[in-house]
Amino acid sequence: MSSEGPYETFSEPLYRERTQPLSDQAGHETKDGVGTPTQRKFPSLYPSSEASVVELSRTEAKQPSDKKPKHRLGVFVATAIAGNDILSSLLFVSALTAVEAGIWAPVAQVLVVFTLWLYKGVYCEVLSALPMNGGCFNVLLHTTSKGTASIAACFSILSYVATCVCSGTSAVYYLHEVAPSLDVISWTIALLCFFAFLNLMGISESGTVALIIFVVHTFTLLLLVLSATYWVMVNGLGTLGDNWSGNFAALEPTGEPMGPTYVQRGFWTSVFFGYGTAMLGVSGFESSSQFIEEQAKGVFPRTLDNMWFCIAFFNPIIMILALCVFPLPDIAVTHRSVLLSAMGKKVAGEWLHYVVSVDAFLVLAGAVLTAFVGVTGLVRRLALERCMPQWLLQTNSCRHTNHHIILGFLIICVSMFLLLNAQVEALSEMYSVCFLCLLLMFASGHMMMKIKRSQLPRSSVAPWWTVILAAIMVSIAFMAIVKKNPAVVGIWAMYFSVTCVLVGMMFFRMFILKLLLRAVRYVLIKLSGRRHPSLTPNIEGGEPSSGSVTSRGQEAAIGCVEWLNAKVKTWIKQTTTQPVVFFTKNGNAVAMNKAILYIRQNEDTQFIKIVHFAPSGKMDPAVKARLVADVQFLDRLYPKHCIDLVFVDEDFDAASVERLAAYYKIPNNRMFIACPSKGFKDTVATLGGVRVITH
Repeated sequence: MSSEGPYETFSEPLYRERTQPLSDQAGHETKDGVGTPTQRKFPSLYPSSEASVVELSRTEAKQPSDKKPKHRLGVFVATAIAGNDILSSLLFVSALTAVEAGIWAPVAQVLVVFTLWLYKGVYCEVLSALPMNGGCFNVLLHTTSKGTASIAACFSILSYVATCVCSGTSAVYYLHEVAPSLDVISWTIALLCFFAFLNLMGISESGTVALIIFVVHTFTLLLLVLSATYWVMVNGLGTLGDNWSGNFAALEPTGEPMGPTYVQRGFWTSVFFGYGTAMLGVSGFESSSQFIEEQAKGVFPRTLDNMWFCIAFFNPIIMILALCVFPLPDIAVTHRSVLLSAMGKKVAGEWLHYVVSVDAFLVLAGAVLTAFVGVTGLVRRLALERCMPQWLLQTNSCRHTNHHIILGFLIICVSMFLLLNAQVEALSEMYSVCFLCLLLMFASGHMMMKIKRSQLPRSSVAPWWTVILAAIMVSIAFMAIVKKNPAVVGIWAMYFSVTCVLVGMMFFRMFILKLLLRAVRYVLIKLSGRRHPSLTPNIEGGEPSSGSVTSRGQEAAIGCVEWLNAKVKTWIKQTTTQPVVFFTKNGNAVAMNKAILYIRQNEDTQFIKIVHFAPSGKMDPAVKARLVADVQFLDRLYPKHCIDLVFVDEDFDAASVERLAAYYKIPNNRMFIACPSKGFKDTVATLGGVRVITH
């Protein structure tokens, strides 16, 4: 439009004009008249003549030791927190495995133990190289793109949803054994609301409480195993023989209206479907990787060993004892939701029935609390990484908790529970789909790390055959779940699509905002034409009409559209002016170009700072000159981005990274680095969230 018109702001460029002088985030004027990158020397943080700057940097920057928890979790507490998840799954998966595999259910459980042994090596290698919280999201974020990592995060969110709903439903079913008058649906919803309220009040998982629950639960399972073993020794193996030789070997429920009837299955078919269902019994194995930063050094591999031992002992032996105590039809129909408490009642009487029921309720309710705590931390991480809306980070003024996350998670859980009508089997299949997808993506991330991040130092190395075989085993289990009940995949896809849409809106927010801005400007131009007679042509093609008058409604509409136009421009500016940092060791132009391409694809910013650490006495003039020339070229090559070059008069370490982050007020998760070499004295985890993006 003409510069004389009332809306000359329409012609303002969407991107920053490179002919204007810039000012960096710390308030230092830059010299960028012709697109030349600014060379600023980061002030020394050791005693110097600039005492005020030195003092400011030291007071604002947090040392890495301040970010670490003062008390690290030991082996027993860390095992308890993760072990409660993995052992709670046994309470509702045992009967489901027997339904699918029949007499071959113990074989399916042994295959699960073998698969878990394969993944034990996978997790040890990945987390020794990248010892940071986040699990699957973390490894994919450092080996692939942010979009791929966000897909894994969507699986994690749905896994937490399925954990919460499945554990809450099973907990109420076990409580129903003690109080038969309870309504399962209403009490499950009340249980979910109760834990949502606790999280709103700021109640989080306690390591001591988790340890007590784990010890009590383990003792209860041991008591059940010993009691059932004694019962079998007294009563013999007659029931097991009937299950083996009778019509109940390898059963398949047909679900006829007159009641459940059964047809024979073959060995391979029984093991195939039983293995897919039994994999749900190890869900929670990945939990320890979600809080590895809170664990003491060397604890994580031992927690995996402890959890694997618990699964290898309890899962097969309880399955065998169940087949020795109950006929398969009783397991499949009568005791389908509360097999362990029913087993306790038959082998030892009412007292063990009540003990197992109360213990099951407590440990499953604890899994609900873990799901609320876990999903809150995960969504906060996604929001900080700008994979989810920033309003999710808002906290309430009363307890300073993330109420949007907690209440949104509660609504999703209740809707899924009602949609699946409190059916534990359908809920468990939904849970299995999410869990198996996570395991498969973790194995894929491990392969990518072996190929693209081979230089990362690690204390454990898993052979290639274990990674490939682990992925194949999980793929088989996934196919079993899908083939068994394709309908549950549709329900899972619906919730997964909603989660992906929410994440996708953040990835395409710049496109959406630009589209919205163009639409707003178009409407504003149309309204301004009506408002100004000189811009409105005569209908018959003559001179513009001079008698048109704008109504109050049109004036109000113009005001609203003008406000929206300014608001959208502000959102775009806030999104694109948040700088990122890339650390370069030797000024490799290829690595810097790859980093810029990664930033263009994954981050909505126009400001990139390339930072080189080297004390003044160690700075190679040739490297410095080459860096200046290369960054000048890159700055001209990408005209829509402001690429600055910063020299830091220090050695590169975790402390200097923290001080740099405080100086520029840039969070560590917006700082990137190439894959460190094996001689790197620090680890990626000590850099406080700096992301590895290239090699």
